[in-house]
Amino acid sequence: MPDHTIVSVYCHWDGYVEHNGKILVEHYQNREDVQELIDGGSMSSLRTTHLWETAAVRDENGEIVRDENDNWLYSPTRDPQPLYHSERGEVNEPYHTSFDEFVSGDCGEEFAYLYDLNGNWKAWKIGWGETNTQSVEIPGYVTA
Repeated sequence: MPDHTIVSVYCHWDGYVEHNGKILVEHYQNREDVQELIDGGSMSSLRTTHLWETAAVRDENGEIVRDENDNWLYSPTRDPQPLYHSERGEVNEPYHTSFDEFVSGDCGEEFAYLYDLNGNWKAWKIGWGETNTQSVEIPGYVTA
């Protein structure tokens, strides 16, 4: 924010830069998209086709059905999007913090992502509450 506070949310799964970093860069490319993502609150996954009640598809023998890449098939599914905790009834508002608090790792986060005032994504490896926070590159991402 212009006053140097940060509005953020927690994402439980796949926080590493090769996954969530890549998703942020590919699918959240402007302030409006980022604001909409954050307004949804904390989430289990940043981008998935799963719903909270999704289950693996099984064949007539009870075996899990797999796709051509050997991934499990699930049903029901939806278009890829965040899987917000609010979808299962939890109320989690976005957090307003300072930068130091944002990268503190108090909740066990390993990475923190920031969409800065210039429209660039930045990432930090923060490592489970350690004080050794370090900036890391998001693979294949070039800042404006």
